[in-house]
Amino acid sequence: MATRKAAITLFSSSTCSLCTKAKEAIVRVQQKTPFSLTVLDIHEEECPIEFHDKYMFDVPVLHLNDKFLMQHRVPEESLLEAIKLYEATGKINPKY
Repeated sequence: MATRKAAITLFSSSTCSLCTKAKEAIVRVQQKTPFSLTVLDIHEEECPIEFHDKYMFDVPVLHLNDKFLMQHRVPEESLLEAIKLYEATGKINPKY
């Protein structure tokens, strides 16, 4: 039984087609295994400035429990594996 709760943060942009595809993939994975999802638009004030500066040209970027996980493409199986690994062991294995 999983004792850790996964929390995904998607750093995104409203003008990014890859971001739209990433969010769709994340939602499909979320239907298979529950986790919290926060979406931060890097162009909005809600996004911390350090992430805006760091990811400005690299969205979409995913963090799993505040640690970098992957960017650009979000393969559903890779995301699902990463969440299960985290919930079982607490380990985060960045994919890209």
